[in-house]
Amino acid sequence: MRRWPPLGKLLLVLSLLIVSLVSTSLLIPIAVFVIGMVLLIRSTRLRFPQVISLALLEGMIIFLIGALIIALITKGGAVLFSFHILGLELSITEEGLQRGLQVFLRALAGAAVMLFFATSTPIPHFASALRQLRVPSYITELVILVYRYSFLLFEQLEVLYTAAQCRVGFRGAKNKLRTTAQLAVGLFIRSLEVAERSQIALYCRNFKGDFPTFRPPAKMTAAWALIPVFAFAALYSLNYWITTFSYFGW
Repeated sequence: MRRWPPLGKLLLVLSLLIVSLVSTSLLIPIAVFVIGMVLLIRSTRLRFPQVISLALLEGMIIFLIGALIIALITKGGAVLFSFHILGLELSITEEGLQRGLQVFLRALAGAAVMLFFATSTPIPHFASALRQLRVPSYITELVILVYRYSFLLFEQLEVLYTAAQCRVGFRGAKNKLRTTAQLAVGLFIRSLEVAERSQIALYCRNFKGDFPTFRPPAKMTAAWALIPVFAFAALYSLNYWITTFSYFGW
């Protein structure tokens, strides 16, 4: 999908994210998640490096914990079930469960569509899309550099993680904690070294904040301008129909 217009893909992702955030029905984030997963599977076939897979798994755990906390602190409606922990009585109500599910599904949907865009759009194409949107050049430069060098940090982390595994650094809970702390310190030091070398390399290439594109991406067409509008209108209309005519809480 690298041959698709980058601006069209960016507008499609933004339309899906916005309709997922403004919707009141739980089915809309589910639909956006399904669309994002279909595009992501088509883009990558779910073949991620091990470090990326671990980061995604950690993100899913954070989503679950955040949704659980929101469900516990949100009150309203009938109490579904309650329990005691360390002398505290915690309960989950109908409104809390719905709010927690809504946040969790929106997070999953956003992660899916953003991963689709990130895995199918090279950095120069992304810069071209930002220029077409008339984004200021310094913001484009900052976004592109962060986007580009984050992958270098992931590569450095993968090297450090492999080296720690070869030295049996994750055997036992105590060694695992010690090795994880050493990995964090090592990655921070490596990031400073990579930043310094990268800055010198950019100056040697006469970098002035612009990212030239030697193979221009596909141009924006009228069809690609209509696809995000149609996707937003269809999902928003579905949300309106569900909340207006449905008897269920979805």
